[in-house]
Amino acid sequence: MGLEPPKSYVAFVATHLEPLRREAAAALGEEDAEGLYSDVLTDVASRWGWLRLGRLLGRPDAAEGYLRRALDRRCRRWRAAEEQEPEQPQIEMVVLRPGWDRPAGPRRRKSSGASRLAPYLNPGPRNDFSVLAEAAVAWWHAYEIRRRRWYIALAVALFVLFVLFFQAAAQA
Repeated sequence: MGLEPPKSYVAFVATHLEPLRREAAAALGEEDAEGLYSDVLTDVASRWGWLRLGRLLGRPDAAEGYLRRALDRRCRRWRAAEEQEPEQPQIEMVVLRPGWDRPAGPRRRKSSGASRLAPYLNPGPRNDFSVLAEAAVAWWHAYEIRRRRWYIALAVALFVLFVLFFQAAAQA
């Protein structure tokens, strides 16, 4: 998995980003939609190699099907986490800073880094830069997940070899 998203993934994100945002907002509301759709795009990015292989093997809708399943799975998880989370009272907090005439606003629970960066890249409604930013952030998260899994697998393999080595040394 490379550090930059392939053009095919960016094209996929460009095609499916707005419908995915609408479905996420309809499922969980505007407030939680950004965290949901960025997680779904990360899921698709982490499986992009396999989804492309499926497309080459005669399943042209493999990526769309996985996107739909990932959205359904993430919605169920999000709702289950919301049901288990106890209701926290909202506390209004004012932070006074020298030279500032307005208090800091409330922070959003979860948001996509790309959605926060996109207005600075090219202001205006959804544009090519925001699609590229969303694709790049989701790809980077998928890259980090894959790298973390590789390190865990390597640590487990080394531990097993270490144990086998000492068992063989004890028997000898």
